[in-house]
Amino acid sequence: MDPFLLMLVFMLLLFVAMNYFGKKKTAQIQEQRRAAIVIGNAVRTHSGFFGTVVDIDGDTVTLESPSGVETMWHKDSIFGAQVPPLAPVDDAAEDATADGPAGEDRAQ
Repeated sequence: MDPFLLMLVFMLLLFVAMNYFGKKKTAQIQEQRRAAIVIGNAVRTHSGFFGTVVDIDGDTVTLESPSGVETMWHKDSIFGAQVPPLAPVDDAAEDATADGPAGEDRAQ
C-alpha cells in the first residue's frame, strides 16, 4: 500500500475523531452553563457582569447586581455559575483608613 495513501487515511480518521470529541465537550460545557441558570444562583456573564438570578422568562434571565439593580440578559450570554471574587475584608485595614493616611487623626 502506498505510504501517502495510508497517511491520508490516518489524517482523515484523526480529523473525524477530533471533530467528534470536540463537539461532545462543547455540548457538555453548554449543558453545565444551562444548569447554572437557576433562581438564586450567582452567575457571571461573558462580558464579566456578576449577578444573582432573580427571574427566568423564556430565553430572558433577570440578574440582580450586588447594589440591587436588576438587568435582563439572554440565556446564551451567561457564562456559568460563579460567585464574585471580592477581596476579603481586613479589620486592621479598615481602622487605618478611618484614621487617615499613616494612622494620623483627621481632627488635627
